[in-house]
Amino acid sequence: MAAGMVACKPVNPDNSNQGTLPSAQKDADITYQINVYSFADSDGDGWGDLKGITEHLDYLDALGATSLWLSPIQDCSSYHGYDVLDYSAVNPKLGTEADLKELIEKARDKNIDIYLDYVLNHSGRGDWFQSAISSADSPYRSYYVLSANPTADVSAGRIDNYAGATNPGMGTWHLASGGSLGYKGRLHFKLDWNKKTITVTQSTDAPQSSNPSASLWLWIGSAGAVGLYQTASGIHEITVDVDTDWGFLIRSSLTSWDGGTKWGGDGSSVKFGTPFNINNDTAADIIFGGNSTWYFASFDQSMPDLNYGPYAKASESEAFKALAASADKWINMGVNGLRLDAVMWIYQEQATANASFLAQWYDRCNATYKARGGTGNIYMVGEAFAETGRIASYYKGLPSLFNFSYWWTVKDRIGRAKGNDFARTVLWFRDQYKSYRSDFIDAIKLSNHDEDRTGNDLGKNLAKMKLAGALLLTSPGKPFIYQGEELGYWGEKSKGDEFVRAPMKWTRTGRIPTKALGGKIDTGMLGSEISVEAQLEDQNSILCMYKAFTRARNTCPALAHGEMKEVSSSTDALALWTMTYEGQTVLVAHNFGNAPVQASLSSYKLDKKIVSNGDITAGKDGTLKLGPFSSAVFEQ
Repeated sequence: MAAGMVACKPVNPDNSNQGTLPSAQKDADITYQINVYSFADSDGDGWGDLKGITEHLDYLDALGATSLWLSPIQDCSSYHGYDVLDYSAVNPKLGTEADLKELIEKARDKNIDIYLDYVLNHSGRGDWFQSAISSADSPYRSYYVLSANPTADVSAGRIDNYAGATNPGMGTWHLASGGSLGYKGRLHFKLDWNKKTITVTQSTDAPQSSNPSASLWLWIGSAGAVGLYQTASGIHEITVDVDTDWGFLIRSSLTSWDGGTKWGGDGSSVKFGTPFNINNDTAADIIFGGNSTWYFASFDQSMPDLNYGPYAKASESEAFKALAASADKWINMGVNGLRLDAVMWIYQEQATANASFLAQWYDRCNATYKARGGTGNIYMVGEAFAETGRIASYYKGLPSLFNFSYWWTVKDRIGRAKGNDFARTVLWFRDQYKSYRSDFIDAIKLSNHDEDRTGNDLGKNLAKMKLAGALLLTSPGKPFIYQGEELGYWGEKSKGDEFVRAPMKWTRTGRIPTKALGGKIDTGMLGSEISVEAQLEDQNSILCMYKAFTRARNTCPALAHGEMKEVSSSTDALALWTMTYEGQTVLVAHNFGNAPVQASLSSYKLDKKIVSNGDITAGKDGTLKLGPFSSAVFEQ
């Protein structure tokens, strides 16, 4: 069967899920997350591309999607796209603007919106950045977090990006440009470990070899680690010939850079004969001379943080205006939503500052959307990678946030075979959000491109993966399905990000887009039977289960929009709740355990099953039996 075909045998006789649901009837607001570079390759060059998505819109439509979240499509340096070089240009590896327009238009015909991933915390090291660090007079100088002396500027509160914090949650200062930062010649180093200072002097004494029994080392130039000699209590010294173009560091471990084992400076230059303070916080390269420019990066040094100035007036900054102008282009082209990357780090985990910035960004983009003639409000979801309690206040800035706690709860409860507090926990999440925004949109999800795959966390157990999918599609909120989740993919992030971003396997034997991933794929996982083609022919496949539940959600208003109410369960593994909307109510039941469970539900109707997965027996007397990891929804 060709990948574009949508027929699926019913998972059970009560699931009328054959064929494609008319697009106009899709009502569940289901988003499908796509890694453009590994989804579908239309031209055989090994890269997934925009045309590949267009060619598979029938598949996405049949899966019940009403929106697609695309990984960054702008010009960039990396395969993943999160180091944007030009916010107004399409990455040529992925296609052209015409390809994007075609995708938007053809998706719209199927009642599918396009959301773009937008990176506001940082950019790549492109023209803006190169100009900014080249001259203090550059028009882009204010776009980045730059300093000649980071420690002094942070202490004095001059780094707007920190929003008053003195120690960011993560990130490092990196040397961008400057004068004679290195040195070539013979130097004597005297490290006072008690005072955490190092004194460097020019020397004519005989050079010493590295101390093989050292407990502290210099890390310098092409020589690498040079062991120091202890000459007194807390005093470590060496005379050595130096040839370095970047300076030096001090190491307190040769096996790890973690745990504060890297010691450096504050961005200023060492002066010969004068003690120089070292630290393991900023730990910047200790340089020998010249004025220098340092830049801050929350993530990798290839992604310098953008600077929006004081958060209350962020929208007045030149960087904000430039990025907003680029967003205007895509919104006016027909994009109906944005996924905002790494929103916690725009102002270094300062929730009030970040929420203020996000509110300004949302209002700006929503004004463009409305001026274009968009229906309602633009959709915008933020990635704040933390538990509910830490990110709830971000709803003061955005209408929607990813609920990472939701997925962490799903995998925890399945792992412990405990379902009877699941609804209560979900309702607690929602209460936190509601306290900040009454019209919040809870973006619920399982795994995504930055986490271990759902299948990996559930031990590659297909029954558990099906349960997780059924939970997602019967919970309140806006569900996101990650590329390959509906096929039962697994993958471990510790092996490399690429292994959780695997290509779609469309047919049993056809090609898959692997070039962007550099061949880092699990060929053992991507066998013929995990393919879309094979799973569409298997009534027991996880793909057919997903299609059954998305169809139920799209055609049942109570599942799509209902208010959740917990139904008490005395059985640990059994989760029960109702969903009610405009007079319609459904009863939802899930077994989180690997043994059958039974409940007496005489107050509820069990004669009209909307959708189910697994072994379900519903008696006329109100007795409900669920097999291991089974799920069912009944109309009331």
